[in-house]
Amino acid sequence: MNVKKVMKRMTGVILSLTMIMGSFSVQAADSSVNTTDTAVLSEQEAENPAESGQEILIESEDSQAEETVEPAGETGDQSVADKQEETGETDSDIDVQEPVKNTENQTDTASESEAVSEESEAAEVPQVQAEETEEVSTPHIFYQSQVQTDGWQDEVQDGATSGTVGEYKRMETLKIRLEDQSYKGSVEYRSHVQNLGWESAWAKDGAASGTVGKGLRLEAVQIRLTGEMAQHYDIYYRVHAQEFGWLGWAKNGESAGTAAFSYRLEGIQIVLVEKGGQAPGNTADAFWQRPSVYYQSHVQSIGWQKEVKNGGISGTVGQYKRMESVKLRLTDQAYSGNIEYRSHIQNLGWESSWKANGAMSGTTAKALRLEAIQIRLTGEMAQRFDVYYRVHAEQFGWLGWAKNGESAGTAGFGYRLEGLQVVLVVKGKAAPGSTASAFHQLPSVYYQTHVQNDGWKSEVKDGGTGGTVGQYKRMESIKIRLANQDISGNIEYRSHIQNLGWESSWKKNGALSGTTGKSLRLEAIQIRLTGNMAKYFDIYYRVHAQQYGWLGWAKNGASAGTEGCSYRLEAVQIRLVKKGAAAPGSTSRPFVKSKNGWYYENGYKYYYKSGVRQTDIRNIIGKQSSYLIKINKQMSCVTVYAKDGSRGYIIPVVAFACSPGAGTPTGTFHTSDKYRWHALYGAQGQWCTRITGHILFHSLPYTHFNNRTMMPNQYNRLGTWASSGCIRLRAIDAKWIYDNCASGTTVTIYNSSAAGPLGKPVYAKIPAYQNWDPTDPTI
Repeated sequence: MNVKKVMKRMTGVILSLTMIMGSFSVQAADSSVNTTDTAVLSEQEAENPAESGQEILIESEDSQAEETVEPAGETGDQSVADKQEETGETDSDIDVQEPVKNTENQTDTASESEAVSEESEAAEVPQVQAEETEEVSTPHIFYQSQVQTDGWQDEVQDGATSGTVGEYKRMETLKIRLEDQSYKGSVEYRSHVQNLGWESAWAKDGAASGTVGKGLRLEAVQIRLTGEMAQHYDIYYRVHAQEFGWLGWAKNGESAGTAAFSYRLEGIQIVLVEKGGQAPGNTADAFWQRPSVYYQSHVQSIGWQKEVKNGGISGTVGQYKRMESVKLRLTDQAYSGNIEYRSHIQNLGWESSWKANGAMSGTTAKALRLEAIQIRLTGEMAQRFDVYYRVHAEQFGWLGWAKNGESAGTAGFGYRLEGLQVVLVVKGKAAPGSTASAFHQLPSVYYQTHVQNDGWKSEVKDGGTGGTVGQYKRMESIKIRLANQDISGNIEYRSHIQNLGWESSWKKNGALSGTTGKSLRLEAIQIRLTGNMAKYFDIYYRVHAQQYGWLGWAKNGASAGTEGCSYRLEAVQIRLVKKGAAAPGSTSRPFVKSKNGWYYENGYKYYYKSGVRQTDIRNIIGKQSSYLIKINKQMSCVTVYAKDGSRGYIIPVVAFACSPGAGTPTGTFHTSDKYRWHALYGAQGQWCTRITGHILFHSLPYTHFNNRTMMPNQYNRLGTWASSGCIRLRAIDAKWIYDNCASGTTVTIYNSSAAGPLGKPVYAKIPAYQNWDPTDPTI
């Protein structure tokens, strides 16, 4: 208790005693007055001893009276000292007399004064105790929230939670008041309201802060004390904010909550703490204010667009225009740091240096597209925020959100950036959307072959040659895989294996297709992509096949190689290209499938064996009952046809090179006479069949009826005009017509630049001096 106040109360007690003792003798009264004066003087001197210059005469019993005051008791009559306090009177208003120096009566007077004083104190103690209870009362803070869909909640006090937690409801209004306060002063408060910002005026002592009936959220709050309350207490408060949860404790007018996030306040706690006392909890991050990020794009045929901010779209969407450069900057920063960025530019790749704070990244007036971008924060900004960004890329559209320096866009495709969005998010909080597939680069395809005698060869990639060329070695198995892949999906493949045919299951991602240790050749292969890889890429491949060499490029699961020919694969090349891009080379004839048996093609019926069209099928079909013989005079070629039932003579059986002449007629004729040997004009011929008139099929000319007297150089002239009109043939061919084509066989002679459906045979030359036909079966 304050000593000065105690002294005042003692003075009041002594004055009361003075009136009680009015019936005593003058001497006693004087002595009492002297005692009272002494006590009063003592109090004055105790307050200002330096001013009075008098000796302090407070008795030890007075000090004891001060110590025995209880903190609680019944209320008694109001003392004179209390009345003085109410009326503003002070001790200086009391007429204090100089003490009388009477040594004879000093002892008696003191004894009488003490006795009366004890009596008086006993009567007045209850009154002093009641006044001490009012002096030590503790103030309380009461507060009340109006909550979305709930309305006004009940008041809570002293750190309890007002509002809601976990119900995702906004606080819309707040009231705060003090109660049982020991000191003068108020509590004042104001709110940051959705769309309105900070209230311009402070509410106080139970008035409403915020709005009612407008559905506007509170986003932050400031609370402070005034007057003596502010001198003796700190007011602490914290809020439960959307996305953040409980923030740190703010105090004495500081901001608590968020600004520029559009996050609602959901709950609040308020506590009074003695001035300078310990905070009720962590005081870090009581308030978050999000800075804004502004950005601007230079676009093909448009130039610099207006700035947008905080997630707005810069650039274009659906207009197929390239972004060529970009600028970014921060505003409303509460924390130190910058925003930095760099671009991946057509033909140039990644910029070597990072740009910052509104500097240009990219190019202008060069018509170079941006293909990707990286953005990051520095300093305190990087510690408190993540920067998220995504791009609209050619062919892909909107990609996923990248953050904090990651790449967004594409590389290796030649695709333009068309649009950009940038957002600042509190460190560690959720991204604005999906973060999948923010950046795409052209993956690599690796492959490895197992080769006859060599075993596993080294891996090659992206169009390299796997296997061997010119070494006549079979591929026996293959493994294929993707690398640098940031798009979902696989690469799958299967092989056509000697004696086994196509594998029933597809292998993928480096698994073995084919066989090892069995000496079985691969004959063909199929390769395909799955998932998003198939959506954004084509896979091309070609093989080096026995007998054919390099075939054309196949793609996306088509067959490459041969089937039914028993030809080995010797090498392979594989390339990934962006969807719809040009093939790496010719796509003509990537696969040869062997045909076996009869096939109708171009109006004819052909016979195939192991994929090869047969040009002599006499042994396959045997001797026919009838034939059609056509002679292409212009090309010196004979073709024999067999009949295909009602379809007529459409089966090419065999072709012969011949030597007609200028006298050879054209038209349709029928054979008649046949001669084993027959005299010709100035020569003799074997196996003669008359076509018409003096025009015959016959062997090469001889000088005698002797097959070793063939005229020099006539054999080597087959396939050209050399006769006077007859059709000269090799001995074996003239004999076949003689033996197999009955009299009456139709012969058509015509002119055409196309030799015939089987082409014209080419025969090996013989020495000029040789006088016999190497095909003569009688030699």
